[in-house]
Amino acid sequence: MADWTVSRRALLGGGLVLLSACTTEAGPPPPRDPDDLLRAAAVEREEALLREYEAVLLVLPSLAARLIPLRVQHAEHLAALRGPSTPSAAPSSSATPVPQVPPPSTAAAALAGLMAAERSAGDAHASAALEASRELAGLLASLSASEHSHPVELG
Repeated sequence: MADWTVSRRALLGGGLVLLSACTTEAGPPPPRDPDDLLRAAAVEREEALLREYEAVLLVLPSLAARLIPLRVQHAEHLAALRGPSTPSAAPSSSATPVPQVPPPSTAAAALAGLMAAERSAGDAHASAALEASRELAGLLASLSASEHSHPVELG
């Protein structure tokens, strides 16, 4: 009969070889597409605008005829940014938004706040378009133009 005893050194050495074979790195992850960050920021801006519209509509439902068409446009912007593979995140009438700052209780103040938010988002989309790929730049420029037209409709 053969002697099958294995020294501790041989056992540990073999274990290290097996362990190192399981933990070899495949290399660094591929670099992140800069458009991903720009798109994510644009999504955040559109979601913030939707929350602001929802919050104003909760406090001032009398503005619904003016605000709902613009809110729908922002839901469309969000869908365009997310693309066809991501389900739409259109606001639901049953969802209760949680505004970060309570909206003003007067129509004039609420509309002024929405106009300022629209201009800010439009400026941010325009700035991001300068850094984006050609495909994303076109979408961001279009969103910027839309956002800059909304204060006219709100005024």
